[in-house]
Amino acid sequence: MNHDFTLSTEEAIQKIRDEYKNLTSMFIHELRNPLSLIKGTLQYIELKYPEAKDYKYWGQLFELIGEMEKMMSDASLLNSCAVLNMNHTNLFNLIQGVVNNYKPQAENQQKQLSVRMSEDIESIISSYYCDPDKMKQVISNLIKNALEATSPGDFIEVVISIDSGQSRPMLSIQVNNNGPKIPEDQIENILKPFVTYKKGGSGIGLALAKRIVENHMGSISISSSETLTSFNILLPIYVL
Repeated sequence: MNHDFTLSTEEAIQKIRDEYKNLTSMFIHELRNPLSLIKGTLQYIELKYPEAKDYKYWGQLFELIGEMEKMMSDASLLNSCAVLNMNHTNLFNLIQGVVNNYKPQAENQQKQLSVRMSEDIESIISSYYCDPDKMKQVISNLIKNALEATSPGDFIEVVISIDSGQSRPMLSIQVNNNGPKIPEDQIENILKPFVTYKKGGSGIGLALAKRIVENHMGSISISSSETLTSFNILLPIYVL
């Protein structure tokens, strides 16, 4: 009996993705063990020999370990963002909730933070099929990024509408702000993992948002001028 073991292109791609995820998970796990031992050993030395804290670079060792732990945590986030728990979700309430969470921070920074929705889209987003936790993470990362990029007196606005300029209508979620223009060369790279132009940034937040959106069969693009910077998410509209 002959068996056809030929994989389709889609199956082959999925197999490669699964193998990559497994290898990444194993690599992160194997790194965590020796790093924990190093951290534990340093803490023991500090407890046994308190004078070690007076060494010029002692504190820097713990800072470096902390940075490595954060990098591994960020890599784990990127590795797990493809796993979606899809549910029918009131997307407007979800976005409004994220905005409300960030409003105290925006007010403290003297910035205006708001959300608005076009009237013709309420029926579409009142029960939108998505992973609510991951979509919340996307909106949160984009608002956080906008807060870091703007100055007192600036505004940040989330706009939800229908984009009819595509081959088929798409759900559009824009996170706009009037902060400084993003240079063209930065726009090309800003969504890539571990690429950051901010002091102390990890380069994970925007890359994670991009991957989550793409795993929802959508896309994210950036436009920036002297007056407006926009992160535009396009998602498919499902007909129920």
